[in-house]
Amino acid sequence: MTKRNIKLVVAISAALVAQLVAPVGVAMAAPQFDQAYLRLDRHKALTTTGGTICAEPTTTATEVDFSITFPTQAGTDFTVNSTAANWTVTTTDLPAGSTAWIGIGTATNVTGKTVTFPSGDLTVGTLYCFNFSGTNTLTNSSTGNSLTGAMRTRNNTPAIIDETNYATSIIADDQIQVSAIVPPTFILTLSGNTDTFPSNLDPAAILSTAGRTVSVTTNAKGGWIGWAKDSQQGLFSATSNYKINTAGTVNGAPSTLTAGTEGYVLDANLTTDAAGGCTVAIDAEYDGATTSAGGTLSANFQPFAACTGAPPATSNGDVITLIERAAIAGGTPAGSDYTDVITVVAAGNF
Repeated sequence: MTKRNIKLVVAISAALVAQLVAPVGVAMAAPQFDQAYLRLDRHKALTTTGGTICAEPTTTATEVDFSITFPTQAGTDFTVNSTAANWTVTTTDLPAGSTAWIGIGTATNVTGKTVTFPSGDLTVGTLYCFNFSGTNTLTNSSTGNSLTGAMRTRNNTPAIIDETNYATSIIADDQIQVSAIVPPTFILTLSGNTDTFPSNLDPAAILSTAGRTVSVTTNAKGGWIGWAKDSQQGLFSATSNYKINTAGTVNGAPSTLTAGTEGYVLDANLTTDAAGGCTVAIDAEYDGATTSAGGTLSANFQPFAACTGAPPATSNGDVITLIERAAIAGGTPAGSDYTDVITVVAAGNF
């Protein structure tokens, strides 16, 4: 083999090695950035996207512009808007540890798949970033992996200062749809099931029980309603065969008891309006404003309180205290077995 043939083989081999070693894209004639990446806002195929571009200069020089070439592999072309004015930029919400790209602004030129932006003088060792708009700029290609492009800075000659090839991936869908179920909840509790008058009923006084609390927790979007009904609309003694009747009528206003006059009412007091979207209100019938007032007890369910509001009007533990009040006359028959049963129910408004 002649020296000429040997030189030819060496030249061909060197060219082949260079092709195999160099990434697909622009040849790496200039120094590469210390780090550089394109972060797309979307990786979904054929979807309009914006993105974030970051690069850390390697070479000390005076940059005047930065350009990025988007992937151009056959069959996977990105669509690059050719109007430079559409390629607007921002420098907010950048990746941690980065600095806003000095002198960056709206693109000055678009040629094919290459978009050029103005740049100020960058400092070696600093990671600079900027965002480009996702409106009327870039549309992803069809699906593909290791789709390569290039990014570079130039001086005013213009000559390339730093240059790096990059790769990205386009997939069928880049989003994970998360689903969950919050089951409906409703919790009703009573602080006890007995409520005894603290002392004997006396015609000279109006007596009240200590009361029992009704607590409601629910995630019903419309809040909740509480109702009460009475077994006999009064306090009844079997031994004396006598009933101290409830006072008044169910008319949307509380009744006021008078010492020495028989009467029996139920008072509802707001104890806790808990955190949540709903606001508790006592029903006017049972909203006794004094220790001698309360609502008429009925054989039918009557609302004593409700928690309402604009959805979601949930409740995280509202508390209502129900108190019974009674007055007797001098001639009210004696008996140690005066009793009554009040049934308390509630419902969430789902």
